[in-house]
Amino acid sequence: MPLFNSEAERERKENLKRMEDKRVEFARKLEEQGFRPERMFFCSREDGSFVALARPEGRFALIESPRFGQEGEFRLDIMDAPRFEREEVYEKGSGLNGAFGFGTKGARGFNLFVIDSDGTHVPVPVVFGRTSWLEATYKKNPLLKTKRRRGNANVVWDLVPIDNMSLTKIEETLNNYYLK
Repeated sequence: MPLFNSEAERERKENLKRMEDKRVEFARKLEEQGFRPERMFFCSREDGSFVALARPEGRFALIESPRFGQEGEFRLDIMDAPRFEREEVYEKGSGLNGAFGFGTKGARGFNLFVIDSDGTHVPVPVVFGRTSWLEATYKKNPLLKTKRRRGNANVVWDLVPIDNMSLTKIEETLNNYYLK
């Protein structure tokens, strides 16, 4: 029996294919609408989905991905005057902060809540030790490319883990470009 020939692996590959199909279809719709933001900020969520923020033509765009392996579609919400709320996150680690399986790893950062057109609070978790991020230019944007990605790669794989050094940079980037 080959190493990666289990039912779970077949299901994972099928989920990746479905997610890539959804992404390519969404990218084509955005291209037809002329959605071409200069920059886009991505942040992963603990449930395997991601949220992206952009400023196309002076407006504010919020994009949410479906959860990996679940039903759902990508969602785009373009707003003229978005509202935001912020909640600090600090959880002290215990034991050896998760090293060698002892204790739990702490977390530090913030949750930015974008209040969308429907009044729903959409979380953008910027938390060291839990989530990942990426700021991409239009040409390097993993979401907006209309060609299939090799091996049905998930966009979340392009994001890098948030560390102590990047928290300040992320906050400055958000405040100076996306949240104005």
